Amino acid sequence: MEQELHKNPFAQWEDKADESIPTGTLQIYNFISDYLKRDNDSYVNRASAATMCKKRRWYQRRGEVGTPLTPRKEVNFLLGDLAEKAMVFFIKNGLVGEGKLYSEVDFGKKIGQFEFSGKVIDVFDQKTLISKAGDVEITCHADGFGKRNLDGKWESIECKSSSDWGFKSFQEDGPGDYLKQSHTVMSSDFAKKLGVDSTRYFYLKKQTGHLWDRLENFQKEIWEETKQDYIDVMSDKEMEAPHDLVPYFPLELKPGNVKRTRSKEAKGMIAEFPCTYCPYLKQCHGEYEIHWTGDQWGNKKPTYLFKESE
Repeated sequence: MEQELHKNPFAQWEDKADESIPTGTLQIYNFISDYLKRDNDSYVNRASAATMCKKRRWYQRRGEVGTPLTPRKEVNFLLGDLAEKAMVFFIKNGLVGEGKLYSEVDFGKKIGQFEFSGKVIDVFDQKTLISKAGDVEITCHADGFGKRNLDGKWESIECKSSSDWGFKSFQEDGPGDYLKQSHTVMSSDFAKKLGVDSTRYFYLKKQTGHLWDRLENFQKEIWEETKQDYIDVMSDKEMEAPHDLVPYFPLELKPGNVKRTRSKEAKGMIAEFPCTYCPYLKQCHGEYEIHWTGDQWGNKKPTYLFKESE
């Protein structure tokens, strides 16, 4: 029996599109879209928002309506959250005790549990803390804190799930903009009272289950930049876009060639990462057209093509 496929109504907002999907998938996507629908939340003074472009946060604070999250992306975020909650349990049970990394940890109160392979995984609530950037009050949801056996000092703990690329980048170069999030947590009154001046990141590579941890020390210059970002976001003055459009040189298949090569002539302007993940791309950079391109495996991804500036 041939499977009936339906047009995917969410493909227009996708960066990894399935243009046609089966009946069951469509009905599940519709449920997820309704059940996990996010309100137009204008509150941006969160530690987790520190990783985002400050102009994106400025648009969100003003109540601009952005591109919605698709059900596929919601599922991806949900699976990442579940993985990070499991990581907390592994840290609490695998890294505490004599001869181990920590003498004690604080992950907040236990709020539930789930079962996997006959084993119970406890789930803990993130601790809610407050930091300040000038007069701006920032809400922080810290994964936890650990007291090191080595020197008796407390450090903050951050658990992250990542793509293959993000995992490799973390191993080689560190956590990138996540440093701004951890510096906001380390600058909270709670963390200061503990004497916290470092954060240990635990990364999970989602596709393979690999783990990697890395310690990062507090850097005053990072916190000063992070504080100024929060202050700028609360201003009513529109800021310049921190990321510029770049010329687009599409891949083209020329007669007689087997592989596609980049055009030597620009075919307009495009936005690169992280703009490609921003829900306010149109408000920031203007009108664009979406061009879908595929690879040899049948995967399609969008190119957001803007008109060249006059």
